[in-house]
Amino acid sequence: MTRVPIHYEESSCTVGLYSIVASMMIPLGLVPALIIRIVFSHGKEDILGRHDAPVRCIEYSYAAGQVITGSWDKTLKCWDPRGASGQERTLVGTYPQPERVYSLSLVGNRLVVATAGRQVNVYDLRNMSQPEQRRESSLKYQTRCVRCYPNGTGYALSSVEGRVAMEFFDLSEASQAKKYAFKCHRKSEAGRDIVYPVNAIAFHPVYGTFATGGCDGFVNVWDGNNKKRLYQYSKYPTSIAALSFSRDGRLLAVASSYTFEEGEKPHEPDAIFVRSVNEIEVKPKPKVYPNPPA
Repeated sequence: MTRVPIHYEESSCTVGLYSIVASMMIPLGLVPALIIRIVFSHGKEDILGRHDAPVRCIEYSYAAGQVITGSWDKTLKCWDPRGASGQERTLVGTYPQPERVYSLSLVGNRLVVATAGRQVNVYDLRNMSQPEQRRESSLKYQTRCVRCYPNGTGYALSSVEGRVAMEFFDLSEASQAKKYAFKCHRKSEAGRDIVYPVNAIAFHPVYGTFATGGCDGFVNVWDGNNKKRLYQYSKYPTSIAALSFSRDGRLLAVASSYTFEEGEKPHEPDAIFVRSVNEIEVKPKPKVYPNPPA
């Protein structure tokens, strides 16, 4: 496992770095609310666009060729990074949301937007005029993260109350009967249950299992189909803020960063840990059926 410390300049507050193509990356800044494009092949950077409040999340759609950003200004914006620089020339569209945007996730042409107030909007990128579904989270408390299933059938959504909900896009009775929620990132201490927010979800690109990261500093790997935990990694120095598997599933990046769930207090320095992933940690175990009676 490799530990990569994170260093911040005094004037910046970077919350993510996302690869778009081999020559381009987009860092996401909270102060000010800018989306900055860096083209490494030319050694240049410019402002792709901006929001009126902090930018909370960013995704890139290979299907649409667009950068999609969600902000606390209660809007979703789509940008074309291939166009000339400048907000007016790269902004494809602005889509009002019911509340502040907390998390985004894409699979194919489907976009899931999770906002404050436990609202979830599901869009088709080919027609962004209105959501194709408007939902309310099945979890009782604030949403932290949403991630689409790799097979495109639904999404996982986590909350501050140590739970993850497994949801399906198909609204038929048969599909909705398959949805469920489970508890995680909790511990018992002195006879009481201590519950931690679940900040991050990441699906394995090969096996479809998924990892969750919580404010307890643990990363767990789950088999959603069989409803079992497969693995738990050793505890990290502080809260898990983000997770991401490499495209081949052989590496897992873990962002260890205190998320101020207990207010201002001394904490371990922020760091990104990149670890190798063993098959035994992420591969679903086959179901074992009892032998029929003789």
